[in-house]
Amino acid sequence: MLVLNHAVSMRIKKLQALLRRLPDNHPKRPAIEEELGKCVAGQKGEKSLDYYLSFLPEKEFLILHGLRLPYQSFYFQMDTILLSKSFILIVEAKNISGHLLFDDTFKQLIRTKDDGTREVFPDPLQQVKHQKFQFHNWLKEHKFPNIPLEHLVVMTNPNCILKTTNPESVYVKKVLHSTYLLEKIEQIQQSYIKEAATNKQIHNLSKRLMKRNEPEDPDFFDKFNMVKSELIPGVQCPSCSTSPMFRKNGKWQCPQCPTSSRDAHMQALIDYSLLIDNSLTNREARKYLQIESPTVSYKILRSLNTQYQGSTKSRVYDLKF
Repeated sequence: MLVLNHAVSMRIKKLQALLRRLPDNHPKRPAIEEELGKCVAGQKGEKSLDYYLSFLPEKEFLILHGLRLPYQSFYFQMDTILLSKSFILIVEAKNISGHLLFDDTFKQLIRTKDDGTREVFPDPLQQVKHQKFQFHNWLKEHKFPNIPLEHLVVMTNPNCILKTTNPESVYVKKVLHSTYLLEKIEQIQQSYIKEAATNKQIHNLSKRLMKRNEPEDPDFFDKFNMVKSELIPGVQCPSCSTSPMFRKNGKWQCPQCPTSSRDAHMQALIDYSLLIDNSLTNREARKYLQIESPTVSYKILRSLNTQYQGSTKSRVYDLKF
């Protein structure tokens, strides 16, 4: 049974908003686009496992995606976990193409592309083993039954060739193509016949995990050494992306194309909440939306049907979409 589904990560949402709000010639655009491409590919790979997981018996497994849990003073995130009464499986999904060599000596992943270029990645097996270690301690700290933990690395890109420097290494048992996932889960099931927890305990665990889940909220201004004043303000045209649109007769009009819209400000305010702040005043809204009238700004903010604090002049509106 699917308990926690995939969600578009805050990382992807923020990167997309950042690209919408930067000039085309901004020097950081290539790096941001590359980061977004990696994130989208990663999430696509994770979602591609859903097809195979859908064949699992609903009564035997609870499936949670994208859990990010606090542990000591840090956080750890797991792509997918499967809860059962006999064992828990942590799955790390990787969407990487090319010839992939798992170096058993130095614990690294080396990719060779078709053009001969080589690239080194962190070892995904070491990543998921570390997640397993943290999750084990998390379960112990929260006094859950000692359920056996298993881990796998699933390569979701069909255009990858897997190799290892040692045919007898653990990579052969723990790293696999997604088409082999169901067979591997069945093998794990057969090795854990005895139940380690009850149905009630497993469902209570899933509820606790969802309650403690804290999705990531990254700061890309710090990562890319940027400041918020570099962002382009104003309402962007939904057709040609021209900014700012101007307000006339209750509609937003594009100065470059015939497009008009009553609610084009919504995307602008979503971008504001993602990149600048999750609340704003009437004055801040006027400056950001590039409008002069406090009355027009007030009507726009009130139309959001969102919560607010303070009196009329100092009122602060929540932007928690």
